Amino acid sequence: MTGPTGGERKPRMLVIGLDAADRELIERWCDAGLLPNLARMRANGTWGALHTTADTVHVSAWPGVFTGTTPDKHGLYHAYVMRPGEQAPVRPRPEECPVPFLWKLLDENGVRSIVMDAFLTCPLRDFGGIQVVDWGSWTWFSGQEIRPESIKQAIRSKFGAYPAENHSKVGMTPPSDPLGFRRRLIEGVEKKSEVAQWLMDSQDWDFFLLVFGECHAAGHYFWHYMDPDYVAYPATAAPELRNALRDVYVALDTAIGNLLARCDEGTTVYVVSGDGMGPNYSGSHLLNSLLERMQLANVPSAAPGAAPAKPQKRLSLSSTLRAMVPKQFRALVSKHLLPRSVNERLSMHWKTADISWARTRAFVIENANEGYVRVNLRGREPEGVVEGKAEYDAICESLLDVAKSMTNPANGRRAAAHVHKTVDLYSGPCAGNFPDVIIDWDPQAKVTTSLATSGCGVVAGDHAGYEVSPYYTGNHRGNAFVVAQGRSVQAGGVLENASILDLAPTILAHFGIAVPQHMDGKILESLK
Repeated sequence: MTGPTGGERKPRMLVIGLDAADRELIERWCDAGLLPNLARMRANGTWGALHTTADTVHVSAWPGVFTGTTPDKHGLYHAYVMRPGEQAPVRPRPEECPVPFLWKLLDENGVRSIVMDAFLTCPLRDFGGIQVVDWGSWTWFSGQEIRPESIKQAIRSKFGAYPAENHSKVGMTPPSDPLGFRRRLIEGVEKKSEVAQWLMDSQDWDFFLLVFGECHAAGHYFWHYMDPDYVAYPATAAPELRNALRDVYVALDTAIGNLLARCDEGTTVYVVSGDGMGPNYSGSHLLNSLLERMQLANVPSAAPGAAPAKPQKRLSLSSTLRAMVPKQFRALVSKHLLPRSVNERLSMHWKTADISWARTRAFVIENANEGYVRVNLRGREPEGVVEGKAEYDAICESLLDVAKSMTNPANGRRAAAHVHKTVDLYSGPCAGNFPDVIIDWDPQAKVTTSLATSGCGVVAGDHAGYEVSPYYTGNHRGNAFVVAQGRSVQAGGVLENASILDLAPTILAHFGIAVPQHMDGKILESLK
């Protein structure tokens, strides 16, 4: 049988993505004998930590894996992104990604591919393989779609609906039924594994990509139950919840074992995560107050040198009416009555409804993880008030100075592990969509309700980050990894100095396809 280059057909490849699965947890639970299938893969293959773009912008990890490019090339860095010419953040559109996803390149070279629940992607036109989009993804960016139609009907009739809710149905309030959520996530792992096994057995394929998002959801909402050092650790909890996060990982390990059983000896298998999960000590929820304290947001005058004045926050009429409706009732309506598209439009509206753009020189792009601040620049933002490079640079430098000075007043530790001026990091075609300043929080600082700053005093709020929407007790950290096994993969090998950006070039090389110049990663010879 011939392959994509006209020669002998290359060995199959199965790539299993574990969305936000944490390397440290995997190592701990493998060593404890709780994840036997992953432990065997580590012993029989090559294991290694991966450098990841999630260290700076966490949502960029999977697009980086799928395109082999940095975030300023693919532009998919967050759940809410900017676009020059638009005033407020919008949801990213994967179909507008300027670089191709890996499976498009494979398909163009004759590699028969099945792609299931690849995070932050979209259905492709003129694609000869099978695409299952957002069937069981934790966060939807395109909406559920399965192509071709025959596969869609078969999945519906054989397996029914995916059993667990997605992010839009959870993040507005803390899970009211955590035991039920745990059960549904484990059922989700099992059903997704069953669908994947059926596809592996019934369809002709060379490349199969499957992403499990259940560990992402479990990491966000079950972290506090297992971490006695965490500020939100509950003194009492149902015994099943103490190990809820671990139980989801155990279910994933079982699913991996079932998928491996469907592979012949020649199949190369990767299990990969683009970032990890740890305790939530983000201080992003305090940044709006900090910008007001710095006289950058909602101030009486946005003119440089304006006399300081205590900001007077004025709610828009729509925000005032919204505030009159009990929060729990709003959440119930959004979860159960409103279509996803309507929910998204309302959500985007509320995020900036209280900003007076004429009195704002910098604003926050909402993010439960990193801190994102965008300058309201004239000519880039339709209602921009910051005039020219000199004022832009001055605002960025003031933000950098204050952010670098931030500490947790409870322990004196620096709040930020890194603070970046984005133009110093990125210059690619999508760089204009980014915030202008990025704050990567240090979880060792354990920020909860306050930040002390040099020159701006202490900024305090009524709630810790895990107590505000989306109510994450666990949050992203850069603990990415890959474990690979196959005939050409070294047993007991340890991968060093590798990146998530190297995976796409390596997969192409496995199938004998030339790596395009736009990719930033290198071929990992030990894995191909």
